[in-house]
Amino acid sequence: MPDPAAYPARNSGDARPLSPQHSPPKPGFPAAVPEGTPFHLLARNSAHRWWRPAVALLVLLGLTLVASVLAAVLLVGMIVFAGPWGALSIVLPPGYLVEVLSAPLPMLFLSFAVLIALIPPVALTARWVQRRGFGSVVGVLGSPRIRWLGETMLWALLVFGALFAVILTLQLMSGAPLPAFPGWRRYLAVALLAVLVVPAQSAAEELFFRGLLLQTLTAWFRTPWPGILLTSLVFLLGHGYTDPLVWVELFLMATIMCWLSIRTGGLEAAVAMHTANNALSLLVAGLSGVPSTQQSGDYPVIQVIPMIVAVLLFAWVVDRRAARRGVSTVVGGRVRINPVTLAPRH
Repeated sequence: MPDPAAYPARNSGDARPLSPQHSPPKPGFPAAVPEGTPFHLLARNSAHRWWRPAVALLVLLGLTLVASVLAAVLLVGMIVFAGPWGALSIVLPPGYLVEVLSAPLPMLFLSFAVLIALIPPVALTARWVQRRGFGSVVGVLGSPRIRWLGETMLWALLVFGALFAVILTLQLMSGAPLPAFPGWRRYLAVALLAVLVVPAQSAAEELFFRGLLLQTLTAWFRTPWPGILLTSLVFLLGHGYTDPLVWVELFLMATIMCWLSIRTGGLEAAVAMHTANNALSLLVAGLSGVPSTQQSGDYPVIQVIPMIVAVLLFAWVVDRRAARRGVSTVVGGRVRINPVTLAPRH
């Protein structure tokens, strides 16, 4: 069902007066979006003014800082007070807290879980500044397309599962030793993180970067490519990688996720790619212990090149599947989206 707050309802002809118990809705919400509007222009609604994108970016930045601090405090408190000493943690020496929080598993959990705090700033910025519902950040239907999300997730797991199998095979063929299994208890902790936390973290990042940020920038530029390049650069800088080859991989992945979101009219494919990549990375890395959050250093070519191939293959498969299924690409239905300019062909 579409989100009723994402787009204004059409006039049904019902002229009955409002009940005195219910106050009339706030004027101008949600702002109207004409049929035929593609995904990247959903913030360019009837409430759009030249200054709104600038205000939206400032509000988004402020809310993100506040939400991130609050989330970090809550998560740290949960880790500390759920530890072996419970409520006594508050009177224990500071070294205890540092030791608990610097352990590999809590660090890994915090690095993923704190990113979920991106969701409220996205929803509030869209509503307060851009006068639109949260569903319009998700896609042209005003809500996630669950069946389409399931299909793209299946393809993502198949493509990226094959990718990691190829990487492991190439490493073994190169003479690399098999990793020492850390034991089922530790591995299951990493697996639960991959299954329960990573999907929400991946969705939050997509809503932030490929959703609100891309749509807000495109409301200024109209054409999506400046917004695609800028959001992809910010996404790259948000990671701590220092290997130039990994920079190329991350920038390409971010660009492809923007491209797919516009070509398919929503964030489902990008969420699927992001989730599959992160979750499978954790499941594979967890075979040799709790993965490190350290992202600096050089990465072998046999890890990076197959990833680039997998990203391009996934984009090609999903784009063809979307065309065959007739997935909506604009508000009100499906039209062809030019693969280069990303402009709808009416």
